[in-house]
Amino acid sequence: MAVGACGIVAVPDTMAQARVRSGELRRVLNAWCLPPEPAWAVFLGRRLMPSKTRAFIEMLEAALKTE
Repeated sequence: MAVGACGIVAVPDTMAQARVRSGELRRVLNAWCLPPEPAWAVFLGRRLMPSKTRAFIEMLEAALKTE
């Protein structure tokens, strides 16, 4: 809705950064940010985890890393 000029939105930087770079969105409260929230990947044991599942979890860890 923010891209459609319907108001202000609070989303994590990672979700908006491409649209901020393109100029579709702009940050209006520079001194404020959302508090960090944990993310969980829930799955059955690791012993026989498919390689696609392991790759997906590793991609999530890299994408959500906050350093």
